[in-house]
Amino acid sequence: MAKSIMSVPHFVQAAAIAFALQLVMSAALAEPSLSRSSTVALARTDRITVRDTPFSPSWLYPEGRIDYASIDRVLKEAVAHAVGTETAAEAWRELLNPTDRVGIQFDVKGMAARDVMLEALIRQIMDAGVPLRNIVIYAGEEADLFRAGFSLSGRAPGARVMASDSMGYRRGVSRVVLDTCSKIVNISRLRVDPDLGMYGALANCLESVPNVERVRARRDPTHVAEAASGATLRRKTVLHIVDALRPGYAPTDDGRRFETWEFRGVLASTDPVALDAVARDILQEKRKEILGEDRYELEVPYIEAATERLRLGNSSPDRIEVVSIGPPEP
Repeated sequence: MAKSIMSVPHFVQAAAIAFALQLVMSAALAEPSLSRSSTVALARTDRITVRDTPFSPSWLYPEGRIDYASIDRVLKEAVAHAVGTETAAEAWRELLNPTDRVGIQFDVKGMAARDVMLEALIRQIMDAGVPLRNIVIYAGEEADLFRAGFSLSGRAPGARVMASDSMGYRRGVSRVVLDTCSKIVNISRLRVDPDLGMYGALANCLESVPNVERVRARRDPTHVAEAASGATLRRKTVLHIVDALRPGYAPTDDGRRFETWEFRGVLASTDPVALDAVARDILQEKRKEILGEDRYELEVPYIEAATERLRLGNSSPDRIEVVSIGPPEP
């Protein structure tokens, strides 16, 4: 004879209710609420290179030597203000646990393999107590990682390197996301994109989905945000970072590189839509200055889709609080 629910022991009912509430709370924390404003931290530094000093002579560094301390500082400021803490150390302790397996979803197409921003990010994650063996750098394609200079042999010292296409997919998401990482930090370099309009936080989430989805998004950019909308990727991604030290505001004539300028900034947010909305405005302001009124407009159709259809975050200026730190752009 079937038992009624009233005959189930009280402690079993209480445990089930508690578990259900925990799931609801976890889902609420994982998704930005469109009823409250989103914070985007914009930290800028006065320099990203050191020129003609005893440690960076002009004959050896004609364009100057990268100032690691300055970039590390501006990244820390962006992270702290994005999370709402006094220091970056406190922010990382809120976002990560020493037992986490942290994946860095890395923009290898737009950033150098030994980029100082990546080095600073890894160091800060390690300072939060996460051992280097628990850090994974990953991107969509093994070929892109190889071209960027990463070793995929697993024998090189440092953080592990993985590619979504070589690890395979399950339910339309990289196994790196599903099986390897418990937390993810998404970092991309800000630039225009001939197919997508702009490459930022949302576009970089294409690194976590199969190639067929990447091709589909490039044919119709309104599908870009769908890569970031998967429940697992949304739940595990604790922070989005956009490297705007030297954003690319227009492609060069050959289409392989970008015209850039020294914006000397880093943007960070837990809301990738708000982050991309602010990043788009930065690019458009520069494009208007350089290209003129008739050519500056930058169409990024997936931002609207991410807000209205997928509800991934806020894109309206009255729902975004931009916290600026450091000197203004000259």
